[in-house]
Amino acid sequence: MRPLPQAAIEQRICDTGTVKVTVDGSGDPLNVGRESRLFTSPQRVALAARDGGCRWPGCESPASHCEAHHIDPYSEGGRTDIDRGILLCRFHHMHLHHQKWRITRDGKAEFVLRGPNGETREMPRRAGLRHLFENYEPPPRRFRQQE
Repeated sequence: MRPLPQAAIEQRICDTGTVKVTVDGSGDPLNVGRESRLFTSPQRVALAARDGGCRWPGCESPASHCEAHHIDPYSEGGRTDIDRGILLCRFHHMHLHHQKWRITRDGKAEFVLRGPNGETREMPRRAGLRHLFENYEPPPRRFRQQE
């Protein structure tokens, strides 16, 4: 693979636009902005590692039974990024939408569940995950086969 000349890059950008994609240390995409409405498989793995399953208070559904929810509605300009997504089981995902609940997050702070009558509840990580990633450093970049 050879690099493209800057003029060719600028022409392609002018013709087609760009999509900003954030990748992890292994090159797996994590943040894909607005070009993709659904969370990708690597994003769902990242959400499963962070959330451990449904984040609704008191729910014990595992990550494999959960759906990725946009806390900022995609229809209103929300992005498909892991810091703006959360795992919810199907029951709580539908309950959230049908009963007018919302989930908010201030930057990287914890998620907050907001009820239709103004009540709020924190959505802490599952007990087993709270301490799992404390002082965690990401693994070194994977070795790749030379082609």
